[in-house]
Amino acid sequence: MTDTGPRPRERASSTPTRAWLILAALLLFSIAAPLNQFKVPPILPVLIESLGLSFGSSGLLMSLYAVTGLILALPSGVILERAGFRVTGILAGGSIVLGAAIGALSQRTGVLLGSRVVEGIGTSFMAVLAPAIIAQWFAAEHRGTAMGIWAAWVPVGTAAMLILAPGVAQASGWRAVWWIGAIYALAATLLYLAIVRPRRPAAPDAPDARPAPPVSSARVLRNVDVWLLAAAFGAFNAAVIGLSTYMPTFLNEQRGLLLAQASLLSSVPTLITIFSAPAGGVVSDAIGSRKKPFLVGFALALILLPLAGALSVTGIIVLVVVQGLVFGLIPTNIFAAAVQAAEDERQSGMAMAMIMVGQNGGMLLGPVIFGALVEGAGWAAAFASLSAMAALGLLAGWRAKVR
Repeated sequence: MTDTGPRPRERASSTPTRAWLILAALLLFSIAAPLNQFKVPPILPVLIESLGLSFGSSGLLMSLYAVTGLILALPSGVILERAGFRVTGILAGGSIVLGAAIGALSQRTGVLLGSRVVEGIGTSFMAVLAPAIIAQWFAAEHRGTAMGIWAAWVPVGTAAMLILAPGVAQASGWRAVWWIGAIYALAATLLYLAIVRPRRPAAPDAPDARPAPPVSSARVLRNVDVWLLAAAFGAFNAAVIGLSTYMPTFLNEQRGLLLAQASLLSSVPTLITIFSAPAGGVVSDAIGSRKKPFLVGFALALILLPLAGALSVTGIIVLVVVQGLVFGLIPTNIFAAAVQAAEDERQSGMAMAMIMVGQNGGMLLGPVIFGALVEGAGWAAAFASLSAMAALGLLAGWRAKVR
């Protein structure tokens, strides 16, 4: 259960200068996924009015993304191993471009919902592709920093749409938001194809050195430690997504804020994570441990998550800033820890696919649990459940062996 840091063999390897250029291209490419995924929430009232959607069907515009990601998480890892970075990148970016274009041209609700499934396919590939490339190009002593920079893809994409979408929809209609998502995804895909290449393996030192054994998906799928990390990340997402889904409503109904103010305040942790996620990677590289930072993050989250239900608006303003600083410690180091727990960097794609099973499972369950508790037992019980989720994540992460 002890995180002993990168192995000596890994520390001896080097990170080429080109790796940082590739990381920049990967970040821009990955942002296309959350940019399109989170274009719905900031303009949901516009969509409901324009398309005559019910609240149930409007919710499907988001939940279909998580369902698609859950179903395709493991298959995307297998496809990455067999098809390689370039083909998988085309599948990832192409699906997002195609889905966004279909949605922009849709005239019926069913077609729009189907387009969200197509976009979700691309996001599933994106989530396993980028960490696998990072694991190949970055030496272990730099990998936490690289994963931390890449982990900003979700908050950057989300924040961009929160800022851009309402004004664009008001000026040009909701379809313009979809076209912006499609155009960005197309440009980012072309950039990825132009810059990102697989790293050639170094020549063996000894003339009689044997080639590495073939990659076995079954081997990493049997790795209990990776599944424990997936469970920990699932618990984290269940708590954070459950809270963020209902926090604007809580602030509006229970603290008297206007809905626009409530939404802005609820977005603060996401915005701060843009900076705290890379910082979490730098810290893990500096101390030579992936496990210690995310365990500290879970321990603090256990205390911080339920506090919003008991604080005044002034207290909540301080709380969301602290939450943003703490939450950045967890995804960055879970990603890096999964690569190390897999024990073979070539299996990092499948390891990340397993992490995505946890992520999407948590994204599905968290809002359901929180909402059911609000309706059946009240806000206090719902906020208390967040501590239980964080405790489960802490336990699963502590049990995982990360060498």
